[in-house]
Amino acid sequence: MLNRSLDELLRDARLGAPEATARLCGMFYPKVLTYMRYRVDAASAEDLTGEVFLRVLRHIREQKGTFVAWLFRIAGNVVVDHVRSKAARHERPLDESVPEPAAAAPAPSRDRSLEAALARLTDEQREFVTLKFVQGLSNAEIAEITLRSPEAIRALQFRALAALRDEMAARGEGGKP
Repeated sequence: MLNRSLDELLRDARLGAPEATARLCGMFYPKVLTYMRYRVDAASAEDLTGEVFLRVLRHIREQKGTFVAWLFRIAGNVVVDHVRSKAARHERPLDESVPEPAAAAPAPSRDRSLEAALARLTDEQREFVTLKFVQGLSNAEIAEITLRSPEAIRALQFRALAALRDEMAARGEGGKP
């Protein structure tokens, strides 16, 4: 089973094979968790990652197109749902002095100034930076995930990197992200 291709795993998962589904989720859970940690607060990242995989399990039989694009489209939709829900409830984050649970996986180490600069980007720009530079996806894959044209992704890349460069320069961190 270790040598099985993604296509074989997907086929078996669509047929309801629990071991294929578990392996598929295990392969992509860390990537989705990392994506979430760049898009939402640390306290919500694991819960939202779990929600992504619940949706994957519910809808794997209807999945069409590239699995990775479909998966990150679901993740993006979960983030949007979370942000809307949070805004509707007027939630405020917990005091950051509250310690993280001991069992939680360590958050990726990031420079605080980069983290602050990323927070000042638009949601679209932050999503692009996360998919491109954290997940290592191509512009074509990002276009498929976000349902945008490759030209729109190139324009978004230009705007996101310019905004990040400007924010880092304003913080005295140099002109290049």
